[in-house]
Amino acid sequence: MIMNPKFVYALILGLFSTFCLCAKKEKETGITDVLKNLDGQLSFQVWQYDKNKVNQKHVFSVNGTDELKIENSLWKCSVDQFKVLPDSAFELSTTFCLVNGNLKSSGIAVTFDFKNWSASNYILIPAMIYGGNRFRILDQSYPPYIHDEKDKPFDMPVTTTNILHFNPDGSHAKVEMNTGNIATPMFSYFNPDKNKGFILLFEQGTRFGNNGMILEEDAGPGTLDKRFGFTLTAPCVRYEKYVGCGGRAKSGDIPHDWKAGDKVTMRLKVYSFSAKDLKEFYSKVFEVRKGLSGANNYDCITPYSVAANLIVEHHNKDKWHEQGKTAFYCNHPGSSSPYSYQIGWSGIPLYSFPQIILETPERLQRSCLSMDYVLRGSQGKTGLFHAMKMNMGGAFYGDEFSKAIEKPNIAMTRRSIDVLYFSVQSLDLLAERNHSDLIKPEWRSSLKKCADGLISIWNKYGQFGQFIDVESGKMDINGATSGCAAGSALALASQYFNEPKYLKVAEDATIMYYERDFLKGYAGGGASEILQSPDSEAPWDMAESCMILYSITGKEKWLEMAKYAVHMLSTWMVSYDYKFPEGSAMQKAGTHATGSIFASSQNNHSAPGYYVLSGDFMLKLFRATGDKRFAEMYKDQSHNVVQYAGAPYNPLRKESGFVTERVQLSDWEEGLGVGDVSTFDSNMAWETLAVLTCLQNPGIYLHTDDDTFLVLDHVEAKIVKRDKNHLIIKIHNPTNYDAQISVFAETLAQSKIPMKLNSFLSWPKVEVKAGATKEFMIKKDGSVI
Repeated sequence: MIMNPKFVYALILGLFSTFCLCAKKEKETGITDVLKNLDGQLSFQVWQYDKNKVNQKHVFSVNGTDELKIENSLWKCSVDQFKVLPDSAFELSTTFCLVNGNLKSSGIAVTFDFKNWSASNYILIPAMIYGGNRFRILDQSYPPYIHDEKDKPFDMPVTTTNILHFNPDGSHAKVEMNTGNIATPMFSYFNPDKNKGFILLFEQGTRFGNNGMILEEDAGPGTLDKRFGFTLTAPCVRYEKYVGCGGRAKSGDIPHDWKAGDKVTMRLKVYSFSAKDLKEFYSKVFEVRKGLSGANNYDCITPYSVAANLIVEHHNKDKWHEQGKTAFYCNHPGSSSPYSYQIGWSGIPLYSFPQIILETPERLQRSCLSMDYVLRGSQGKTGLFHAMKMNMGGAFYGDEFSKAIEKPNIAMTRRSIDVLYFSVQSLDLLAERNHSDLIKPEWRSSLKKCADGLISIWNKYGQFGQFIDVESGKMDINGATSGCAAGSALALASQYFNEPKYLKVAEDATIMYYERDFLKGYAGGGASEILQSPDSEAPWDMAESCMILYSITGKEKWLEMAKYAVHMLSTWMVSYDYKFPEGSAMQKAGTHATGSIFASSQNNHSAPGYYVLSGDFMLKLFRATGDKRFAEMYKDQSHNVVQYAGAPYNPLRKESGFVTERVQLSDWEEGLGVGDVSTFDSNMAWETLAVLTCLQNPGIYLHTDDDTFLVLDHVEAKIVKRDKNHLIIKIHNPTNYDAQISVFAETLAQSKIPMKLNSFLSWPKVEVKAGATKEFMIKKDGSVI
């Protein structure tokens, strides 16, 4: 029997429609199953705007139709790909298309709505919102400080400027941002009542640029329908944008005028999972943060050895201050600003430490003069150090900004912690290099007095606070997490002075900060001018303290605490290669933002690295755990920091040794565009952390008895031969500079033995000329032939 062609066509069309409907229902069922335990619902929408304010919202029906008619336009929304993943997760790609007609001033939106919402839910937006930022707000201009005594009682709550935040009681609040404001395109939260976590990953943007993010909460005490909504929009249309020190400004965002054929696709990845506490929640965040973006790429620009030499030479040429009896390294020699002559944090002995590592007779002499400047005559009666002084024997300046002259005795406690931390390393290095004769007895007594001063503060207050009067010992501002850095300083001092009480307080303090702050999802106040905003400095200082305590005591608990601190730290580190605006300096240079680190929830810029550490705590953690995710994170930062160091062949900047503070992903700052670099910016603190990264981390790290092989330096390398007695590595130097590459080779068993202080001194170095390829034999004992 011959069938009617029209009947055949109708039959095929019917079967196809049935298949599509079944597939659509399967997708909807899969999405619903994942979200139902969180009272969540997903919808796709088209928004119309009046300028940059939402005027109307049109929702695609979840009951079958994927079309919308709006005025004279017909829209279609299709889920192109849907995949259910293990552990209650799904991945989808959805396309919005204006099929015919046109629609002005509009955009598309993907919305997740959660019912039965509670303000106790912990909201995390990487590098911006921690626990919803439900802190006490003091709206202040830059640089902020809590001056009024009634605002800073001893038991004061965590206090920030007017950063993006939700209200403590869950009452109505709306937060707007775009993907440039955050380190990973992610929305996530932890529900402590249900022990559930939710993570949504999305992409940086579409052809319209960065995606917009709108978060809206309405769960106050008098609200019956308690809900929370998260919406992803394209284009990004914010009513206001976050700027400066907690300010808001007109966004300048513009909706799109759509015409027939216009389309945009959104890719999403969703995880719904069990988590008994914030530790498990952050562990999952760390595990999946690259789940959508995938692995990133690395470029070789400037070898470690070249970058280190250029920075140190720049500091000796441009950062040496000498006036009468005063002589030391500082940021802006001759400046009238006291902030060019800081002590500890952003000052000596940090700035002189690289000079001792790359010693010459002149550098050693200058380093000793610098140590004299700080350790002789800069201490208060408590043993703690003042914030700033411009000349030997001159006046001191305090950390209270507008009252720096009026209150010269107020200083961050962290300044004294940093003096102790970097001084002990410097003195140990001098002794290792057979320069013990350069170490003055006054330096040792000064550092002992500093350590004793920190012990007295701990015994009096049970914490180190944030700002203190270094003469009286009276706490000026309490709280913050910045004191967790004392764990590393006091632990090193316990070794150097053979003083057990220092180690006891180092352990007790580290545990206190971990339990009081970290386990509650807060870590902040590390910098001097952010009040107590969540920041990246506290997590890496905690990780540093834990790894030094582990190296001294061998106690496994420090590893567990370090892991959690690094999991939290990973939310501040840019996890993917951000697409900079066309024509910006970083776009033209091909800069990889991966591995740069956002500063704080207040100061919404990324930066080259760990202020002011080399990051070798990540090597210590990787060695101890063998977790390759730590190795990846370690390389992301340690390799990419060199991109920002000026060098003759660096496409980003040519000024030798200059390092910019800004890796500008967001539009929070007036005067410096996204992806741009100030060619006049030579920031000594960031230059110093860059040079320490190059000097305190190996260029190549490997195990001689397994496949562990990590290349951090700006070279390419691989193992080409291996037998029971040795292995051969091939190193190619693709840069325009001759390179000296340090190689740290050990066995798996040796990697479980903690590294000693300044262990980089023992790493052999190999030389590879510019553009050359060379092979080296590495014996089982780690020696290189």
